[in-house]
Amino acid sequence: MRKRLFIFIALLLGVGIQIVNAQTKSNAQVGLRLGLPLGGTVRYFFDDANAVEGIAGVYSGTFTVTGLYERHFDLSALTTEGFAWFIGGGAHMGTRETDGNVKFIAGVDGIGGIDYTFPTLPLNLSLDWKPAIHFNTSSDLTDFAVSVRYTF
Repeated sequence: MRKRLFIFIALLLGVGIQIVNAQTKSNAQVGLRLGLPLGGTVRYFFDDANAVEGIAGVYSGTFTVTGLYERHFDLSALTTEGFAWFIGGGAHMGTRETDGNVKFIAGVDGIGGIDYTFPTLPLNLSLDWKPAIHFNTSSDLTDFAVSVRYTF
């Protein structure tokens, strides 16, 4: 399971880097998600407010791949340059091991959080809450994480 996760995250990061090379600078971000789920994250901004994010992660015998749309709201005028909050949603699929059996899972996700992109460094930090409702197993409503991303 760990070997498959490592290969998948490496592929995800490779695809993310290819997307970045084809796009303009500062639109894409690639990094690690530290929390639930633990894994890789790739985010691409279409403009200042609209982004898509892909997450590949593992936790408690579960492996998921998640796709999210996010709407970002700039808070620079109220706080400091590079600070924002965001909200969005999407879907996931993956596998979960329970009682020695591996079963397919799928469902819908929400996401909301705060985000800071350093004005002088190619670094982004975010703190988010990502509840996941699975269609065929118990839901994960307390998934919080910190993401650290390199911005291109």
